[in-house]
Amino acid sequence: MRRLIALTAVIAILGAVGCGEEKSVTDATIVEALNLKPGDDRPVYAIDGDPFCEVDQDLLNNATEVDQAKTENSLEGLVITNNGQTVGIKAVPPFDPSCERDVKRALNQIEAG
Repeated sequence: MRRLIALTAVIAILGAVGCGEEKSVTDATIVEALNLKPGDDRPVYAIDGDPFCEVDQDLLNNATEVDQAKTENSLEGLVITNNGQTVGIKAVPPFDPSCERDVKRALNQIEAG
């Protein structure tokens, strides 16, 4: 009986540890970190107002959203994330490769911050 109680306690502890809430980053945090400016006539943001550095307004606030975006065939090669893949954006073509480096750097700062 003691073994059963001990086993139940261990399972309960492991379950509590594994059920942590997913960390999410706010849109405002991403907008500020990337200096995103709203598009005039489309649902996009432009990094520093650059039309060759546009991203979809549907920002990726957590790992689940990043994973879902990465599985969409239409977004292949357009999802840019931090190193931990917990926050990201969907680039809108044409997207300047130099913007990708800046995006990664800024998203990694969010993760570190």
